[in-house]
Amino acid sequence: MSTQVPRYAVIAEILQAFRADRNVLDVGCGEAVLRAWLPKDASYTGIEPSATAVRIALERDPSTKIIHTWAESFDALGERFDSIVFNEMLYYAADPVGLLRKYAALLRQGAVILCSIYQKPSGVSLKRRMWHWFDRRRPLSNVHCAKMVRAFMAREAWPILDDRAVTIPGSSFQWHIWLATPLRNSEGLGGPGPPTE
Repeated sequence: MSTQVPRYAVIAEILQAFRADRNVLDVGCGEAVLRAWLPKDASYTGIEPSATAVRIALERDPSTKIIHTWAESFDALGERFDSIVFNEMLYYAADPVGLLRKYAALLRQGAVILCSIYQKPSGVSLKRRMWHWFDRRRPLSNVHCAKMVRAFMAREAWPILDDRAVTIPGSSFQWHIWLATPLRNSEGLGGPGPPTE
């Protein structure tokens, strides 16, 4: 079993539960694996800086919409999304909080941001934090990044709608996945919990 399957299954489940899987922006999408976990008729846009990953994704599914650019450079040209997914990419950003601010402006009213960050305890080393501080091109510690992002969401009063850890039994793989809404709306997306029928 691929180590990625449990994480993608949970991400897809969360987006579906909050009716946020119809118009998705996947930031740092890699080979656009998430696309296969979404409804066939969902609108999907991926952003990816690696030309190799974009090529592989398009070979797999030529109809997939992927924009070859850096997350910091992306321009949505007025488009708004139901959800924006940061799946294992925020700790590679020079300014994770700045990215969250930028992309929150691309959400429809009441829409959501989903973050997934791999939790490797050794990743919290002071050495890696110092490297990132002095050279923003170096990846930020994943554990430190998770703490930074959660502190930002708390400071900005973004309600956390879903918060869970995903582990693979018998292995050290663990991810922290949470869903937040920067924009509040009493109906539909971004409500206090999964919509009820």
